This record gives sequence, structure tokens and C-alpha cells, in this order.
Amino acid sequence: MNLKISMTGDPVWARVMRPRIPLVYLDLNHIIGIAKVLTSHPKALPDYGALYEAALRAKSDRRAIFPLSGAHFWEVIKISDPKQRIALAEVLESVSDFQYLLGRVEIAQLEIEAGIEAALGESDLGHDFPLLRPTFGQAFGLVGGLKIHNGDGSDGTDAMRTKVGAAEFDVLMARMNGELERSMLRGPSDDEAALLRSDDSYRPEEVLKGHQSRLAWELQLSDVLVKYPTWRRNGRLRDVVGAREFVHEWLDLLNRIQEERHQDGRTRFDPTDEEMQDLLGNMPHSRVAVALKTRFHRNPAHRWTINTITDIDAASVAYAYCDAILTDNEVRAALAEAKEVRNLTTFLPRGALELASWLDQLPQVVVPDLLVRHPPPARSAPTT
Repeated sequence: MNLKISMTGDPVWARVMRPRIPLVYLDLNHIIGIAKVLTSHPKALPDYGALYEAALRAKSDRRAIFPLSGAHFWEVIKISDPKQRIALAEVLESVSDFQYLLGRVEIAQLEIEAGIEAALGESDLGHDFPLLRPTFGQAFGLVGGLKIHNGDGSDGTDAMRTKVGAAEFDVLMARMNGELERSMLRGPSDDEAALLRSDDSYRPEEVLKGHQSRLAWELQLSDVLVKYPTWRRNGRLRDVVGAREFVHEWLDLLNRIQEERHQDGRTRFDPTDEEMQDLLGNMPHSRVAVALKTRFHRNPAHRWTINTITDIDAASVAYAYCDAILTDNEVRAALAEAKEVRNLTTFLPRGALELASWLDQLPQVVVPDLLVRHPPPARSAPTT
């Protein structure tokens, strides 16, 4: 296959439903800035106090939603100090109400499926998924939330609602689900962690292995670029990064989707090189990830870490499927300079105060909870 992957065509979006009002993603380093203000940390910056107040106003007025991602979850959990985790979790809860974005892998599957259907001219099959749901499970391909089961394993929800009373049952379940989400985001206390460690099945470090494999993949390319530095300047680095992204991240997923199509009796997708290039290049979140990785690989001084992988994962989904993203300076610069992602029109504030001003300018929206396909027909956000 020709390595050249086009990234100039119109994006083919995952078929997801979302509220009409803007989705605003706050990277964890900015959540930390807010937490410092709220805990009167000596190095707290007042700009983050202004941002927090603006975010709460926008949320209360239902002019914006501040979703979390799997990156938030893992970045908080890996902090060893329970007090720090609690402080961050309280900020995340107050702005998000535990609304999580659909996970990166699930987004990729929906993008590939939509791309194949577009290439084959298939009619809209109507399999829309929610972009947001109020549970951490949304970020990891899980249903999430508490379930009530009978002794034989069958669903006991309806029976319990009848027994307790619908209104009281719903209030109780909402409170219990809130406690579950809160405890999952905060992670275990020292005493709880020690108890969990007594069970051999509890090994949270196992989740890092996937990230370590993906980090090794990028370090391998870095080593190649040291030996062949002209690759950084010959105009084909993005093609190399894009092809590697597909092979390492999504080739198995594509093969699984192909097998599912075959089993369902649907037309086989047997793409030409050009069709495959369009499929890969028009995946919105992948286009963002490739842009970021290309920028970082072009800099021989860039230091690749597991945090880099986490940041790219978070930004790739947030920049493609949110309306504004407040991230770190390195990621922001890479996104701002990448021509192939400019048609996504996501707002990239330079700091907390610029985002606070943008939030305060957001208008009220009629029926803000009305679900529409992403991207919304008309952006509700200001174009500052």
C-alpha cells in the first residue's frame, strides 16, 4: 500500500449524538490549577479562580458541558496521595457531573464504520451512539452504573422499583451511582489500597502495559529518525506517522469490523489504495493524533513519555468532538499549526482567562439537552 495518507478531505464523523450546547474539555493540568485556588495553595494563580467561576456559571445556565475522559480518570488514579486525588476529583465532579466522553477505541470503531459505509455508498443505518454518558464506563467501552440482580443473576431493577416506590427508588439509585462514580474517580485511600493489594487480582499497574507498548512504538520511530534525520524534513514524515498509526492502533480493529460485516451479510469492503487512504485520513480523531505525533517526531529534542501518549489520546478525541479545549502549551501549539485539523474549528484558548471570557459570552440555547448528531448544524459558541 502507498504510504501517502490524504488528510485534506472532509472528515467522516463517528455517528454519535450529543447535546447542542458546547462541550468544553479541560486538561488535567488546568484542573490542578483550579484545585490549587480552592485549597489556597501558595502557588495558586487567580486566573484559575476566574475560570472556575465562569465554568460553574456556564454549567448552571446550561450553556456548556465540561466532559471528562479516560485520561482524567487514569491521571488522577495514578497520583499516590489520596488528599490530592480527592481535591482533583472534587473539581472534576463540580464541573462535569461525571459526564464522560466516549472512549478513544469506541470512537475509532465508529469512525471506521462510518468511513466504510461512506466509501460503499451505504444508506445511513441509524446506529447512533451517545457521545456523553454520566459514568466512567463510557470512557472504557463499559455500560457503567450500578445494577440490581436477583439471587439467580436475573435483572431485579423493576421489581425493586415496584417494592420501594418509583420516586424513592430513583433518588436512591442516583445517590448510590453518584457515590460509585465519586469513589472510582478518587481512587482508594491508603488503608483501602492495602486491603485491595491483599487480593492478587488487584494490580492497577497492569493498565500501564498498553501505554508502555504504544510508547515503545513511538520510541522505535524516534530511533529510526536519529539514524535517518532527513525523514524529518523530506515532507513525508506525516505519511510515515499516519501509516504506523493505522498498523499499530487500528489494523486489528478494521479486520474485526470486516469480519462482522461478512457475518452480517453486508458488502465486503475491498478498498483501492486511494479508498484506504481516504478512510484513514478522514477519521477525525486519528487525524488529530497523527498531527500531534508528527509535530513531536519532527522535533529531535522531544522527550516521549507515557504522559505524552495520554495527552495525545485525550486531545485527539477532545479536539475532534468538543467545541473548545484548554490544554498545555505544547499540544496547543501543535494543534494551532497543523493545517490538516484547521477545518475542525475547535476553539483553542491560550489560557484560563481567555477561556473564562469565551464561556461568559456563550448564549443561552433553546432546549439545551436536545440531542443532535456531531457536529451540530450550527455552532452555539462564540468564534473568538
